[in-house]
Amino acid sequence: MSRFFFFAALLILLASCVTEHPGFILTPPPEEPAVISIPFVIMDHRNSNLGLGIPEWANRFFESGARGIQVMEANLDSYLFIARSEGNNFNALHLWKDGFNAELVFPRLAATRVESRFSTGVHFPDIEFGALYETLIRAVSDAHWTGMSREDDFWIRRSFLSDDPYASEVEREDWEFLILVAIEKSHFASQLNSIFQNIYPRHPPTAAQRLAFDRVVERFFEGF
Repeated sequence: MSRFFFFAALLILLASCVTEHPGFILTPPPEEPAVISIPFVIMDHRNSNLGLGIPEWANRFFESGARGIQVMEANLDSYLFIARSEGNNFNALHLWKDGFNAELVFPRLAATRVESRFSTGVHFPDIEFGALYETLIRAVSDAHWTGMSREDDFWIRRSFLSDDPYASEVEREDWEFLILVAIEKSHFASQLNSIFQNIYPRHPPTAAQRLAFDRVVERFFEGF
């Protein structure tokens, strides 16, 4: 009986250790549904009173998301990043826009895009690349980036229709604010390459994880 209590106590201790120190998970489990973009109609926008249309960068984002912006970059010397905020309080969103600080926000914008690059075609990048992945994302998020600039901003008022095919009324309306941030490609690349060269994870990766990581780094800017 005493042996039974000993093993039971050991199992409880191990379980508490797992609970106290959870793994760093950046990717959702495969059973978690993906975020679905809900179609909307643009009812109003920043330039409507001026008789102007939607700027190209915003239009590309509304039509194709981040991919539309990246395609646009092919003819530019800069990488483009979109900071966005949405809600039903127009004044609060305006305050967010007016108080936006590119230097403070850019590290997270950069980390999100780097994370997406390493996640493409990989279900669990934290397993594929080991601790290299976590360390990289943290380094990009914590880095002191320079050279970014706020280029433009735009807002729209959106109308979402009900999912019920027999309903004609609008389900809800809100506003979406976008801020366009740009950074020269060569300047971004030099800073990111410096981060790549100084990745020292606490837990050494396996040979396979290091090889997989280096392959992405080698071709990182192809289609970035």
